This record gives sequence, C-alpha cells and structure tokens, in this order.
Amino acid sequence: MKLLEDKVALITGASSKIGSEVTKRFVKEGANVILISRSIENLNSLYNEIKELEEFKENSVTLIQLDLLDFDSVKVFANKLLTGSLDILIACAEALGSLSPIQDYELETFQNIINTNLIANWYLLKNLDPILKKSNAGRIIFVSLVPPSSYPCCGAYSASKAALEVIMKVYASETKHTKLCVNVLHLQADEAVSKLVEQAYESCNVSDDAVNKLVELASESYNVSGKVFSLT
Repeated sequence: MKLLEDKVALITGASSKIGSEVTKRFVKEGANVILISRSIENLNSLYNEIKELEEFKENSVTLIQLDLLDFDSVKVFANKLLTGSLDILIACAEALGSLSPIQDYELETFQNIINTNLIANWYLLKNLDPILKKSNAGRIIFVSLVPPSSYPCCGAYSASKAALEVIMKVYASETKHTKLCVNVLHLQADEAVSKLVEQAYESCNVSDDAVNKLVELASESYNVSGKVFSLT
C-alpha cells in the first residue's frame, strides 16, 4: 500500500531542487500533485521527468504558474481549489536573498525575503485553511534550508524562518482539536561543501532521509503537530 495513495498534495516551489525531489517521491507514493512555480517552463521540464516514472498516472499532475507574492491571484487560485479536495500542503518556495550584514540590506531586498518566506506562506495558509480542514487527514509541512543562526550575513532569511516557525506552532495549537497536522522540516546544508550560504543553498543535498521524513509527515498515520524537525 502506497503511503499517499489518492491523496491530493499541493507543492509550492515545485521546480526547485528540493521541490522536484519531493514531487517525484510523492508521485511514486500514489499522490495526485498540484505543482506551483513562477516558471511554467521549469514546471514543464519537471513534468517531462515525472512522465518517465513507472508510477506515473494520467491526469495525476496539475501544473500552475503562480507567483505567491501576487496575493490577488493566490486568493483566486485558492477559491477554485475550494470546489475540490486538498489533503497536503508542502511549502518549498522560499527566497534566500543576497548575503548582507543586517545594517546593509536594501529595504526592497529585506522586504522581499520576509514577504516570500513569511507573508506568502501565511497568506497561502489563510486561504487554504478551509479546504485542508475538510480533509480526513490534512497535513501541512513547511520546508526550508536553515543556515546556522550565528552565521553572518543571512539575517533576513533566518528571521523570516524563525517567524514562520512561531506562526506554525501557534496555528498547530489553534487547530489541535481538528484533524490537521502542521510541522516544519529543516534541511541543513553541509558547510564543508561551501562556506557561502548561497553556494550551500545550490548544492544542498536532498537526502533520502529528508524525503522519507516528508512522506511520513504527510501520511495519514502520522498525527504529531507543531514540531520542528531538522535533517542533514
């Protein structure tokens, strides 16, 4: 029995390295996936890879070109989903931004990191809350690469992720009497690979353990909520 058989999973940042690995594993586990990315070309490329999987089923993959910072379009998209079903949200979309000491960030750069990593995820959660609560086992997992908190020049990213964790824990507490489970999964880049966070981000190894943990967290049998998990 596949762990995610016939579950409907929405994956943001699906064309990223992390998102694409998660997507392919979810397809193998029997999920129907809705894939979101700002680039339809990247989604089409991913779709071509998915079609080669032995477990691929016709009409099991939906591609959506969407900028999560276009809040009006996000609301329209979510309202369309409300007429169907959704069991799982895997949030992989994020912005690392350029390395910079806290005082040297440009306002636009700082705001973009906060908006992408925090506000966009909150707004998506806000709009998908009703449909996820209708699921027999609604599951929400925020995925991120988190550099060490003491590492210089990535303050905006770290701050946005810390705030997202707080929102996750509060939301988990507020929904503890429902069937929803919401958690965070951290993927740590190996600093030995690169001393620059930007380079570490591109070379992040999405391990089998990380993908296995995501499948576990998304499965109906996993009932823990409000936790932060860290995997290398």
